[in-house]
Amino acid sequence: MDVKEKLNHYIEHATEEELAVLEQITDGLLAKQQNEQLTYLSGITKAEISQHDNETFEMRMPLGPLVHNPLQIVHGGMTATLLDSTLGGAAMNSLPPHLTAVTSQLNIHYLRPGKGSFMRCIAKIVHKGKQLIVLEGEAFDDQERLLAKATATFFVIPRR
Repeated sequence: MDVKEKLNHYIEHATEEELAVLEQITDGLLAKQQNEQLTYLSGITKAEISQHDNETFEMRMPLGPLVHNPLQIVHGGMTATLLDSTLGGAAMNSLPPHLTAVTSQLNIHYLRPGKGSFMRCIAKIVHKGKQLIVLEGEAFDDQERLLAKATATFFVIPRR
């Protein structure tokens, strides 16, 4: 079966929830197609930068079946991904255009299950050196309850 046949088969047998997830994925792929700066992951999850300056960097992601685990709470890996993206955004936002940063260490403490309509992560730089940037991040639910705390180290590299 080619991809069109697979999609048609999926659509024919899909529940309403499955169709909603497929629509979110399709919308994300279309958004990526129209914006080269967007990653596939941020397009599909609809993660957005909601605030950034020299001190902090913030991202927000709607919650729903696409990012839920079988317990109907946010999959821990999705919490980690949004924290890593937010921490990385803060690191990269602090660098000149010819440099970028990649994760070299990420530590997360999960404090409560992710529930609600969205998750918001905020990151702050703790230390910025020539080669390493150390950051702290927090993830909150839509009731401003702390879901997770993270620390990370990013390695500074030249941008290609």
